[in-house]
Amino acid sequence: MDTHQLECLARERLNEARAQAAMWALVRSLRPTPQPLRVWMGLMLIRLGRWLAQRTPERAAEAGRVTA
Repeated sequence: MDTHQLECLARERLNEARAQAAMWALVRSLRPTPQPLRVWMGLMLIRLGRWLAQRTPERAAEAGRVTA
């Protein structure tokens, strides 16, 4: 194989590898970053608090004296 052909082949493969690397970098940049555990836990506690706040308190079955 001629050295010129070998250089052209090597240049072509390098260009393909660079294009593939650029594509994978783009795909990696579109992936969302995972949240830390403390952030996830905090958001779950907020959701739980909101869910619990939506419930109406149950009334007593029979009327009784009010005590302080």
